Amino acid sequence: MSAIAAPAPTGAAKPAEPTPKLVGGLLAGGILVGGLAGYLGSTGSVTHVLALGIVLLPVALWKRPYLVPAVLLGSGVLIEQNTQIPHIPLTSKIPLYSSVGGHLQGGDILLLMVSFIYLVKRREWETRLIPHTHVSVAVRAVLACAVLAVLVGQVHHGSLRTGLMQARPWVYLAATYFLTCAFVRDRRAIRALLWTFVGTVGFKALQCIYLWTSHRHMVPKPESYISHEASYFFVTFVILVAALWLFGQRGRLRTWATWLLPFVIFAIIVNNRRAAWEMLGAALLCFAVIAYAAMPIRRHTLGKAIVALTLCSVVYFPVMWNSGSSLAAPARAIKSQVSPSYRDASSDVYRVQENANLEANIKQSGLLGKGYGVKIDYALPIVDISANDSVIAYVPHNQVLDLFVGMGVLGAVAVWFLIGAGIISGSRLARGRDQEFAVIGLMVACALVAYALIGALDVGFFWYRIAFITGTLLGLVDAARRLTHESSPVVAPPGGDRRYWAASNLVTGGRLRTPRSWASSR
Repeated sequence: MSAIAAPAPTGAAKPAEPTPKLVGGLLAGGILVGGLAGYLGSTGSVTHVLALGIVLLPVALWKRPYLVPAVLLGSGVLIEQNTQIPHIPLTSKIPLYSSVGGHLQGGDILLLMVSFIYLVKRREWETRLIPHTHVSVAVRAVLACAVLAVLVGQVHHGSLRTGLMQARPWVYLAATYFLTCAFVRDRRAIRALLWTFVGTVGFKALQCIYLWTSHRHMVPKPESYISHEASYFFVTFVILVAALWLFGQRGRLRTWATWLLPFVIFAIIVNNRRAAWEMLGAALLCFAVIAYAAMPIRRHTLGKAIVALTLCSVVYFPVMWNSGSSLAAPARAIKSQVSPSYRDASSDVYRVQENANLEANIKQSGLLGKGYGVKIDYALPIVDISANDSVIAYVPHNQVLDLFVGMGVLGAVAVWFLIGAGIISGSRLARGRDQEFAVIGLMVACALVAYALIGALDVGFFWYRIAFITGTLLGLVDAARRLTHESSPVVAPPGGDRRYWAASNLVTGGRLRTPRSWASSR
């Protein structure tokens, strides 16, 4: 569907001329904002300049509402959740995921602002806030289970503040999903989102490499140079580039993404997270399966790529197995499963002890779980790390098992239904005729596989940033499927038999049919 707006009909009202009051207000605002930005910039307050940009954000989104999904995704990629990380420049002090006064966080304010824009402009649009899809049903089920978990936690005398903190990621995921579905009305919004994703992930990769060059001589070396959750969108970026090439999407987006790909891969290497390589391996496996089904014409090329990757692995892993180089990170991730280092072995022992405690809590939880805001009962022996991580008493690493503890069986089923529905929806979009939308479907399906893994390995379901990114991606798939149906031409039956057309359209559930299918059906 073309993103170019249709010409205005004859006799349409002309745009209103600017009034002197409007011109004066714009000039005054420009002088005020420009002067403030110049002052903050001259004093070196870069963070304050960024804060000023956030103040101007509502004006930009009001004028260009199609940019809302790009802002939601970009904020999830760009801004750190942990504002206590001082060594990450520019983005570690923006309070998007921390309190800005009272109980509201910056993310809450952003979502409320975007929701207000939708409520004002919805009468001009034809898009629905709540679409009729399986993913939408799953999102609402997860949101209902999160609310129920907060109530169950109060019955069990849990902390309301902590319970709301645990439920917040699911609220963010649902809000970003519904808002993305509503604001994606044409391809312009989709392309803005993809460009934002490529640009922000490229920036985070360069940021990680800069931190590595600045701190690589430290003794002992940092555990990681950038936030742990960065592995999620780094892996998704790799899948996006591969999908752009698979479906032959030429253009500046693919060119820039391909040029940034080596930096993203190097950032994955130097950030030294084992979970990143497990996510990448699982995402690539999902990519191969969907690509084999969606692109029969590329099966020969896909087979060659798999053979080439296998041959490279046969050489790479023996050479790098005992190497201490940064380039040996994938080999170390595999080696840690059979012969872990002291650090990896300590982490593995802790995870085993943690999982044993979670399994014991599941047996005590019942159908509805213990609820949110209730401490995990670490009755079995385990190393106490609460002094370094106070949230660990409520939020364990293995979020897959924690679903049964906090949300019960109903919540766990709802979350897995959501992940499964998202993967199926993305896979169907990848098999469609629209190659641009197929890229999105393949990328999101693989990203959800990575989402499930980071939830099992590294607090992935709790991170607010990942909730923002995942909710936006899910909304993007449903919006793209809606646009696919809207852009397909409706073909009437031969002979002008409108009654037959109406009855058949009702029977087929509104699916569109070609002239040949009409002839064969008669």
